[in-house]
Amino acid sequence: MTIHRNCPIEFNTIFGRIEIGSPYLWVGGEGSKPLVDEMNITHQGRSETVKRALSDFGIECSFSVAAERFNEHYHYDISASAVSRTTKAIALEAMDYIEEKIANSHPEEIRPADRMLVELDGCEIRTGRLQLKKNTEEKTPVYQNPIKEKVINWRDVRLGFVRPLDSDSKIFVGKMDSYSEIVGDLHNAAKWIGMTSETEMIGVADGGIGLSEEMIRQFPKMQFILDKSHLKDHFYETAEEMGIPKKKRKEWVNGKIASISDGKVFEILEGLKKQNDEDPNDRLQRLIGYVTRFCDSLNYNEYKEKGYPIGSGEIESAHKSVPQKRLKIPGATWHPSSIDPMLALRVLRADDWWEDFWTERNKKLLAA
Repeated sequence: MTIHRNCPIEFNTIFGRIEIGSPYLWVGGEGSKPLVDEMNITHQGRSETVKRALSDFGIECSFSVAAERFNEHYHYDISASAVSRTTKAIALEAMDYIEEKIANSHPEEIRPADRMLVELDGCEIRTGRLQLKKNTEEKTPVYQNPIKEKVINWRDVRLGFVRPLDSDSKIFVGKMDSYSEIVGDLHNAAKWIGMTSETEMIGVADGGIGLSEEMIRQFPKMQFILDKSHLKDHFYETAEEMGIPKKKRKEWVNGKIASISDGKVFEILEGLKKQNDEDPNDRLQRLIGYVTRFCDSLNYNEYKEKGYPIGSGEIESAHKSVPQKRLKIPGATWHPSSIDPMLALRVLRADDWWEDFWTERNKKLLAA
């Protein structure tokens, strides 16, 4: 083959932006671009090291700040939009990597866990998407396209973890999906770190509709524990609705919670039902239904004696450091399709799989 043309292109490396010739080879009606076809070097392309640096910054701060940090470290400019595109592309790969890892591969040497903790909680992330503006025939001034407007919604993002009860080492999973899907991922993660048919499972969460039921369905031997602070909140809200004076609410609530913690949940239920019969109250009726639903998940003193946690503070704290630290920064609005991949990058870091991900990714690129 001979060089038919040799156009100069710019390529971004960790040492700076370089200009090189990209030869187009030609012979007998066949052409080849070796830089593109064999080395994946394209005009305005980025080396794998640059992609890693950009995504590293891009999952910790806004894309504009990430671009500034890249400039500080490597002394040349890359736009915020380039950081966004690169980070989101890597994030899609991270999402696939995590799903494949926990579903299909297991460490060679697993110490079976005697007791394992599962916690799950949700938080709302601001999302936005463009749609045609209603009740208007306005057009854009240049291309005369229909006017669009941004529609803002808040979407529930769920994060959970599993860990042996005697260890601080966790495996996180997270996504914007149903309880069935996220608990399924938690089940796979639990097997990945040593859950067997003999493992005693302890689940702690709030009273989200369908949450405890799904956890117990997928972990049949689980002792589910209702987060104690959520139960207390329900009692305080009920006391307010019932008109109990503010000064007396604490005594009323703490007395009920103490008795429930001692295993006297049915006695408390009978008292609440009798009170509701004498003076019907919708909020009290809802509390009765709530306590009845979780009556086998409230023996807090017994759980404490066994070394079980009785609150979901561990996963609530993780929400602040894993999804919210990046996805809930001031002013952030995400397209719904971006949330799961970006959360996967955050989870990758939290699970301490960041280095493994890049090593595996480079192996695949070299093999290709």
